[in-house]
Amino acid sequence: MQNHSHAVPHAHRAQALCKRVYKDMRKCCDAETAQVKAQQKMLVGLRSCPLTRSEPLKHTVEVFSAVMAELQSSCKLFKSEIDASFTDPMRRFYNVYRHLDFHCKQRETKLQEYEKQQSRLDKLERKMNQQGQGASQTKLDLAQRAVTSARLDYERVHERLMQELPQLYQSRVGYFDACLKGTIRHEFREEVQSSEDCEAFTEKQLEDIRTLSIVGSSTLPA
Repeated sequence: MQNHSHAVPHAHRAQALCKRVYKDMRKCCDAETAQVKAQQKMLVGLRSCPLTRSEPLKHTVEVFSAVMAELQSSCKLFKSEIDASFTDPMRRFYNVYRHLDFHCKQRETKLQEYEKQQSRLDKLERKMNQQGQGASQTKLDLAQRAVTSARLDYERVHERLMQELPQLYQSRVGYFDACLKGTIRHEFREEVQSSEDCEAFTEKQLEDIRTLSIVGSSTLPA
């Protein structure tokens, strides 16, 4: 089981990277959409120009208009496919980390409650040692039960978190690989001739990415 001081910072780092990748892909799609809109605006300007209402510019504008219609359709298809294969899955994966934040805060709250009850018990025991037992034995029993209950609550949350944190961290690479593989297939589907060629092409792209020095280790340091 991983130590909390190691597991949580690594999970938070993966959370930040997941958010950045998600936002970068959104920016990529938004930039492509903005480019198409700018070209559409340019087409409207060309059509309103008197010089393009007669040949040979009229034919040129018509060709450009047909190309723009195809480009706009392709852009919509690209965004739809990227949303399905990458953006939306990465958003859902990032939301898992948001639940992780809640459980980390819950663990901290349980730990503080356990420490508070333990401090009360320690003070009561010191007081009893100084003044003798007497009627304070009842208070001591209640304090001991409160400490036991608080400790069990904390250990339950802590142990579950320490089991799930490494699993979540380890799963990030396989999850990202699947999203990236789907993106590559959509992006380069017209450059390959068959499903076998597509699979080989995709794996080649992933292998090239895995060899980069910026790709992090898939293991969680102890």
